Amino acid sequence: MSANFLDLPRELRDLVYELCLLHPVPIVPWFQQELTSGLLRANKTAHREASPLFYSQNRFDFTWTGPEEIASFLRTIGRNNDYIQHVCVDFPHFHYREPGDVTLSDGGISIFESIQSSCANLSTLTAFAYSTYSMELRLEEPDNPEIVTEVLMLVDTRFRAISSLKKIIVCVYDDDPSSSFIREMKNRGWTINETEYGEEWDTDRYDDHLGDNDYD
Repeated sequence: MSANFLDLPRELRDLVYELCLLHPVPIVPWFQQELTSGLLRANKTAHREASPLFYSQNRFDFTWTGPEEIASFLRTIGRNNDYIQHVCVDFPHFHYREPGDVTLSDGGISIFESIQSSCANLSTLTAFAYSTYSMELRLEEPDNPEIVTEVLMLVDTRFRAISSLKKIIVCVYDDDPSSSFIREMKNRGWTINETEYGEEWDTDRYDDHLGDNDYD
């Protein structure tokens, strides 16, 4: 008599789902499509039972591609969007011409609009800034010290438009960012994680700087 996975108690099936579908580092959907194959496609019952776990407990890395691919992925997974709780994105790029004339890039706006409209239960957003020092150079305005506040307020407004968010984490290189710049970010209620300058932000960056406590 052949064994049937669905004949196992639900507790054991859930343990199998956890062992097979949970990953210690964020999933890059465009590079790791095979992670969702097999078990989630075994049958309708397994898909229904395992999908909430897969999409709610894993983190999804949206830093490797553009807004069109992100929007396509969110459309493809359909109602599973509602389970997603953790995503990683690039810190929004901005255009600064003069005081009072700061805008976010169209691509960044599109990405956040897709996340806002699709991920109704998103809890934690992690944004990676390439270098706070280079950002400060772009924002250097001796006659208008409020420019940093203006830019960060614009970014924060985009973050806060995702009303379900409980935690915003911004990861920066520790290349001697000014205390005032870091203080401005923290005043927004963001959690700031710093990486020593020169370290590569490969998959190890998540283990080093996005520990379990960051997602409590």
